[in-house]
Amino acid sequence: DDYESNFHNTYSRVSSYSNRYKTHLPMVSSGLTFDDGDQLLVSAQKPLGMVLEERDDEDYNNDNNDSNNSNDSNNSRQGGCIVASVVEGGAAYRAGVKEGDLLVAVQNADVENADFEEVMSRIQNAPKVVNLRFWRRER
Repeated sequence: DDYESNFHNTYSRVSSYSNRYKTHLPMVSSGLTFDDGDQLLVSAQKPLGMVLEERDDEDYNNDNNDSNNSNDSNNSRQGGCIVASVVEGGAAYRAGVKEGDLLVAVQNADVENADFEEVMSRIQNAPKVVNLRFWRRER
C-alpha cells in the first residue's frame, strides 16, 4: 500500500531529524506578572518558592490604619496570609513577590480573610501554574 509506505518513510525522516537536531533549552518560567499599581497579579509555576504565614493582629491593625478605617469590628483577627519569605531565584521571586506582600486571591478566589489551612489547600489543589493576587502596603 503506497499510502502506508509513504507515511512510514515520512515519519522515519521526521524522527531522524528531531533526534539529530534536538536542542536542550533551559526551563523558562511559564509565569506572568501584572502590576496595576494597586495589586500584583501573578501566574507562576509550582513550586512557588515562597513561605506564607497566617497574618497576625499587627498586620490587621496596619491594614486598618492604611485605609483610615477605625471600625473596631475590623480590628478582630479574621484570617489571611502574608508572605514571610521568598526564595531567591524561585518562581515567586522571578514574578516580583516580596516579603510582606498580602495574599488576597488564589485562582481568582478571595482568600483575604481565609484561614491558613484553606489558603494552603487552594494552592495545593490549583493546577501546576497557579494564579495569585497580592497587595503591597507601600504602593
